[in-house]
Amino acid sequence: MMASFWDEFKNLFKTDSERAEERQKKLNEALNAEKSVTDKLAQLDSEYRASLPSEPQVDINELFPESLGLERVEHTPATDEELADRAAAGVESDKRKEADSLLNKYDAEQRKLDSKAQSAEKSLAQSYRELDALYSALGRNAVNDALERGVARGSIATSVLDDLSGDKDMERRERKAEYDAAMSEVSSKLSALESQKERALGELDLKYAAELDERIAELKEERDATAKKYAEYNNKVAAQEQEYAVQREKDVEEYLARQEELRLAKEELQRKHEATYGYSGEKQENYAKRYDIAMAFYSSLSPDIAADALAASPSMRYYLGN
Repeated sequence: MMASFWDEFKNLFKTDSERAEERQKKLNEALNAEKSVTDKLAQLDSEYRASLPSEPQVDINELFPESLGLERVEHTPATDEELADRAAAGVESDKRKEADSLLNKYDAEQRKLDSKAQSAEKSLAQSYRELDALYSALGRNAVNDALERGVARGSIATSVLDDLSGDKDMERRERKAEYDAAMSEVSSKLSALESQKERALGELDLKYAAELDERIAELKEERDATAKKYAEYNNKVAAQEQEYAVQREKDVEEYLARQEELRLAKEELQRKHEATYGYSGEKQENYAKRYDIAMAFYSSLSPDIAADALAASPSMRYYLGN
């Protein structure tokens, strides 16, 4: 009683600022001591939340796929050089076939002329052999005839043989002239045939050079048309994907907003129910433990400091709930 009396007596002589400073000091001490209490309450809060049934996890990407799944076409257009090589391969193949056919045709004609020349040469040699045999026989017959008629072998036989030799030489020259005429004709035809072949091959080169240019132009046109088609398709896909991405973002935001509204509405409904009827079940048991811890702590403080300490502590208000 004496201590209490003297304490009260001394307080009578304290200034307002001293009393306020002393009160603030006690309040700060209470708030510092509160740390050990809030740690216990936080542990209880964690235990309670761990006991709550987990909310079903919604796979946003399953509800709202990230893409329409449209695939772009990977297309690399051929270069001019590649098109030129491709066209040349096709044209050269056709040109080679036609050139082979052309050469076969002229080779066949040349073989005919060569055969004709060989035949003329054989005919000339055969005619020479026949003339030799003929005039040899005529010479023998002339000599034998002269002998049978009793003519001396000398001058008459020689004269007859000379005449036969002259006739033979003349016929040989005739046969040789026929041979030379035939060979000249063959040579002329061979020369004309070679000229025709060279001219035909030249025309073939011009034909396929023009065809090559035409084929290259066609391939370039096809390439450009295909590249344009794929570019337009890919641009369309990109536009659709972009449009979908914008709409998806909007849809996801609206969905999440609706889910948040439902969550808040559910929490508000629960809050009103608990404000009217109090906590229940495991939550009531958990909060009862919190209240016991808080009561023990605030009961250790003077009533005026306890009330101010609780009012100055948002953490305590959170952990103690209603």
